[in-house]
Amino acid sequence: MSTLLDERPAAAASVKPRLRGPLWVSVRLHRTPLLIAAGTVVAGVLILVAYRMWIGGVADDFAATGCVLSGDDRPDCFQPFRDFHDDMLAFHRVTQYGAFFLQLLPAVIGAFIAGPVVARELESGTYKLAWTQSDSPACWFASKLLPVAAPVLLLVPPLTALLAWVNASVPANSPYDPLRWYQTTGYLSRGTAPLTYALLGIAVGALVGLLVRRTVPAMSVALLALGGVFLAMNRVREWLWPTRTATSPLDGYPSLGRAAWSRDNGLLDAAGNRLPDMNCEVSCQAERGAAVRYLDYHPESHFWPLQLVETGIVLVLAAACVFAAFKVLGRRHG
Repeated sequence: MSTLLDERPAAAASVKPRLRGPLWVSVRLHRTPLLIAAGTVVAGVLILVAYRMWIGGVADDFAATGCVLSGDDRPDCFQPFRDFHDDMLAFHRVTQYGAFFLQLLPAVIGAFIAGPVVARELESGTYKLAWTQSDSPACWFASKLLPVAAPVLLLVPPLTALLAWVNASVPANSPYDPLRWYQTTGYLSRGTAPLTYALLGIAVGALVGLLVRRTVPAMSVALLALGGVFLAMNRVREWLWPTRTATSPLDGYPSLGRAAWSRDNGLLDAAGNRLPDMNCEVSCQAERGAAVRYLDYHPESHFWPLQLVETGIVLVLAAACVFAAFKVLGRRHG
């Protein structure tokens, strides 16, 4: 009997959770939304992989019919063309939904951190219980952010790479083009942008939750703040890296292909000076001193320079929010 009693503490100790203290409490408290988020990510990954494996066969099957997407009025091509068009539309929508998910993820994270994670505990006063258990305010605050920050760091980069892999598989004969690299949704779902803005969402949500201290208002303020950052960066993005300029005769227009991001166009004189707009014919423009037509643009090779500059700006904003959050925490509860 004494042997059995002696073994019980050891057995009980062996099943203790690996996460302890305030971190374990935070994970347990928010386990339902975390599990829902994990399930959503897993389902999204499976759908993307399944569509990626399926779409290649669809394109090959359509090519084997000998039909083309335009100019073919053969009666036997009507149904294959319609089926192929519908399949490509479904694939196009799936990739767009994946891109929208990565674009909206920072706002969802920011609202979740600001409201249920931080502000709700401050509003209800349950944070005081944690601080009576020898946990400092800084330790408590960090334990609230880590259960969200860790999955973001681990999952967002693979999700970004997966979506890029799926987008790159769009068949050449598809009637639907993939998202362009310079389009807002396409840009924010590629490269370093998804992870960078997700980290900004955590930082903004943490700061707003500490400042507002009420769940629903904190979520609203976090969404507004992040939306303001998105809009501001979208407005200044084209200026983050110098554009290139292409020229053409007055009666033509520079041809750069669909991958170029056109930003500005107009007229140049013989000395290369930019002229005001002239709403008249080519002969009239020449009489007024115009020599060539110009077009300012970003080539596809500017994607990474633009991304890296924007990443630096957003990371500075995130670091500033985290610094301000700990300052606010120290002043109010230090």
